[in-house]
Amino acid sequence: MANTCRTKIGGTLHRYSGMIKCADCGAILIAKWRGKGDDRYVEYTCNSHHRYGKQYCTPHRIHESQLDKCVTDELYRLRDRIKEDSKRYERIVREWQKNKPRFEQRIQQYTQRIDLLQEQIQQILMERITDKAHADMYSEMIKKREGEIKKLQNRISECRRLDEVSSQKSSQLRSTAELLDEILSQPKISDSDLRMLVQKVLVHQNEDKSLDVQFIFNGAFEQSVTKYDDEQV
Repeated sequence: MANTCRTKIGGTLHRYSGMIKCADCGAILIAKWRGKGDDRYVEYTCNSHHRYGKQYCTPHRIHESQLDKCVTDELYRLRDRIKEDSKRYERIVREWQKNKPRFEQRIQQYTQRIDLLQEQIQQILMERITDKAHADMYSEMIKKREGEIKKLQNRISECRRLDEVSSQKSSQLRSTAELLDEILSQPKISDSDLRMLVQKVLVHQNEDKSLDVQFIFNGAFEQSVTKYDDEQV
């Protein structure tokens, strides 16, 4: 999902504009420059609090630099998890190759079981013709065996495609990890990479004034929540 953001003509488009929202009232968090000279920094604040005051919502104040650190930390953790998952699928492929005869034997067992179930279905069909008074009972017996056949056929398919699917999955995860490595190798995540990765940021303020920051990533990336105290920000 693409992020949409607005800025005044000639105005500054801040890094998290259009993607950061208050998790409590749903308003956007607006960016403001604070401080002077070399000590200037960007701070995001709940727009409801800014416009209507503390009786409507709490400030949810958080620095842009803190958000940058948070998303960077989450991406490092995500990259490490992806690398571990890729290695896990590689192990599955190696195990499949090593135990291929056992998988072939299992497929043969499944096939024999399917043949037996199909023979039983034919017998039940003949019995249903001669015993119409109990047709429903025979139909239920057929349905049960057809369901088992379907499950066995799926298992055969899984056994035959396990190495192929696992190899593809490992390759996809490895490519994603390499992309994250490239992004994280830069001194700072670029605005374009940030918007490619992050769909939405939700900020919740707790009663103790600490903040819960939730990143919702684009694609298949997981949601993550990091807690910050007011002293940290």
